[in-house]
Amino acid sequence: MEKEQDVTVAKSAGFCPGVKRAIDKVLELEAAGKKPVYTIGPLIHNKQVTDMLAAKQITSIDRPQDAADKSGVLVIRAHGITPQFQQEVQSCGMEVVDATCPLVKHAQNIIDKFAQQGYHTVIVGDGGHAEVIGLLGYTQGKGVVVSGPEEAARLPHFDKVNVVSQTTQKESVFYETAEEVKKHADECQISNTICQPTKDRQKETIELAKSADLVIVVGGRHSANTARLALLCKGLAPAVLHVETESELEVQPVQRAKKIFITAGASTPNWVIDRVAARVREIRKPNAKSVLSGLFGKMWHFLVRNCFYTAFAAAALAYVCMRLEGVPTDGNLLAFAGLFVFALTAFNRAAEAEPGQNKRFLTLASLLAAAGAVGCAAPVGKGALALGIVFLLAGFAYPYRHLLKFQLLSLPGTKDVVTALGWAYACAFLPAYTHGMLLRKAAYLAVFYTVLLVFMRSVTLGFTSANKDLIIGRESFYKAFGMKKTKWAVTLVLLALTAALGTLLSLTWKPALVGMLLIGHLYTVFIVIYYYSKTSTRSVKDETLIDGQFFVLWALSGLAAYL
Repeated sequence: MEKEQDVTVAKSAGFCPGVKRAIDKVLELEAAGKKPVYTIGPLIHNKQVTDMLAAKQITSIDRPQDAADKSGVLVIRAHGITPQFQQEVQSCGMEVVDATCPLVKHAQNIIDKFAQQGYHTVIVGDGGHAEVIGLLGYTQGKGVVVSGPEEAARLPHFDKVNVVSQTTQKESVFYETAEEVKKHADECQISNTICQPTKDRQKETIELAKSADLVIVVGGRHSANTARLALLCKGLAPAVLHVETESELEVQPVQRAKKIFITAGASTPNWVIDRVAARVREIRKPNAKSVLSGLFGKMWHFLVRNCFYTAFAAAALAYVCMRLEGVPTDGNLLAFAGLFVFALTAFNRAAEAEPGQNKRFLTLASLLAAAGAVGCAAPVGKGALALGIVFLLAGFAYPYRHLLKFQLLSLPGTKDVVTALGWAYACAFLPAYTHGMLLRKAAYLAVFYTVLLVFMRSVTLGFTSANKDLIIGRESFYKAFGMKKTKWAVTLVLLALTAALGTLLSLTWKPALVGMLLIGHLYTVFIVIYYYSKTSTRSVKDETLIDGQFFVLWALSGLAAYL
């Protein structure tokens, strides 16, 4: 739970595990080059996410025969489908991937089990909802849907009945309805199939909405669980706003409310919630805020979000590597490192169409930076120029690797590895190569040090992006291997970084410099502890802190020159 300016953001807000799992599955298919990817019905009831998926050729169709390209892949969404429709999908001749939420599967299995024993089924839920339609298919024709106890009161008499729930139903409504169904049956089996994330979300909402003057519910208009959450809040708080994006916020209610509680449905990504929360806090900021500080904040946001800050961080790291390798500080190579990293970072960020990024600006700026990097490499020699062009072309090809059949780059975690190698080339390899010092042990260790440092930086940024529910796939190490393995990998990287610096120290190579870098290593350890001990989401502050380690190392390297 995040609280600031009397604005509380629900800890349980955002994607549920079933939605995350379904999105991960389609992204894995897209990353494997299996295009187009079709989902049976919208994968998620959120326009912002479906638009981003559509940009990756992941689109929704109603039936298999609607697929324009039969070589594509069909995905059964988290809501699930009826057994009859599943047979139709499986026999359509296309590759089929089942992304039904395991908790929905559990509800289907319970219904099927009791239906086979002759039980009628009463489903407490929204008639016509995709999940409920799928659940009805398991009742063997003896199922009925009711929205609450009022409709249950009109049910006929049953000899045996099983009462189940849509997984996102309000728990109190389910139990009230079940009690009513009991009056209409000789034998009544109550199966609470409401999923745990929904229970947690409702419990937190009930606790916090009561003390709020205004509740803001974030989520799609067509999302049943979001609409139900908004309805729940209307009975608890004086005022409730249901918004899809921050642009729908009303200024006066936000300014008047003393305490605001923000929650969201299971189909709302964290980056949308973050934007709403940020807009709320901006509206509530005192008018005394100076124009100068506001302008500075906007400029800093622009520099970080549009990769300029990262470019300077790369130049700072290149300076550290030059000092480590014992080569002269070369302004031309510092410029190359900054332009090279900017070109590839901006181009890939534009290709990913990350929310809030200026795609056209980033693409044009990256191409101009690439031209500048080539210009910096040209005076160094033909070898350096050729290597620079090869690495730039490879970096620009990365977002389109599947179209180009670069299957090696489709392996899990390759994005972080490739990023680390690219930075190591620009910041460590090229300076040593240019000055003919590649055969020195210090050069090997500088390249190794840079690869590890940048790999950890990339993994950490990927981790914060995943927490924000950005549409990223298994090319990110964290998404490919999970939190536990990522923590182990980062721990090993920290040990390897310490070993690299320790080796240089044992070689009595620039002891003052290496000693300072070991001090700077403490900042890197701080970053790891900070970001892997909490669920944080990627923001300007996070990018500033994570890439800030390179500026810390640069400052300490400069200080070492005077010791």
